[in-house]
Amino acid sequence: MTVAEMLRELPAGDSRNLPLLDRIAEGLRAQGEDVEVVYVPRGDLYRIVPRKQVA
Repeated sequence: MTVAEMLRELPAGDSRNLPLLDRIAEGLRAQGEDVEVVYVPRGDLYRIVPRKQVA
């Protein structure tokens, strides 16, 4: 497992973090994981979560 695969959440305050997590999520989806990047207001974070948790 790479560092990028282990990285699942980042602060929302840095504009570079959302595109970074989007790229990581794309890689995880290519490996068969059903994930989505979401914003978590509590903690002001972007987080990669399983898609079933989003619905």
